[in-house]
Amino acid sequence: MLASGSSPPPSVPPPSRGRSFGERHYQVKYYPVYLDVRERPCVVIGGGRVAERKALSLLEAGADVTVVSPSLTPKLSELSGSGKIRHLRKLFEEKDLSGAFVVIAASGSPEVNSAVGRLCRKKNILVNVAAPPEESCFIVPSVVERGDLVIAVSTGGASPSLSRKVRQELEERYGPEYEVLLKKLAGVRKRLSEEVSDEARRREALLAIVESDVIDLLKQNKTHEAESRIRELAGLKPK
Repeated sequence: MLASGSSPPPSVPPPSRGRSFGERHYQVKYYPVYLDVRERPCVVIGGGRVAERKALSLLEAGADVTVVSPSLTPKLSELSGSGKIRHLRKLFEEKDLSGAFVVIAASGSPEVNSAVGRLCRKKNILVNVAAPPEESCFIVPSVVERGDLVIAVSTGGASPSLSRKVRQELEERYGPEYEVLLKKLAGVRKRLSEEVSDEARRREALLAIVESDVIDLLKQNKTHEAESRIRELAGLKPK
């Protein structure tokens, strides 16, 4: 069992953010990926505000979330009480990692977080460590979500403040009209696949919609005009 201030197990190898070859040191080059965690066991170590944010993100992605912490924020307590998360009211122990697909180390203790990170890497479990982040094997980017349109921004951990700035700029550039457009494109794509056998023509129609003034019409809340324009460009009749 690890309490705040305790030392990580001596058998766990020391952390290393990069790889060393002779006198040269190479920083981590991350591989961008979107992870499917639906119904997968994910463990959050910690019960504070950071842990709450991480647990909520996992829940939104459909994960099976367990939170390990002696105490919880009011929101996490509510989620535990409603059965949406599993709560282990205790200090972290190595056995809490058993069967985990993803682990988030977000306790208030950097020592505990570091120990969790090292144990997970030793066990080949995907782990994100809130602090210190260099113990992580993956990082969580700043994200702009517009329905199924997801834009991720990362500086590789070098500057979270810059990530936030770029995310805010993207939020202004890609407004809620993009969520509407994407839903309409999905519907058009389905109809085209059913009604148009020529694959090249289907591609051309979808590209024409994307490159047209449809997004501007949606931004102006001219939904009827946008739908008419989409049908015109796709060569579809009203239903």
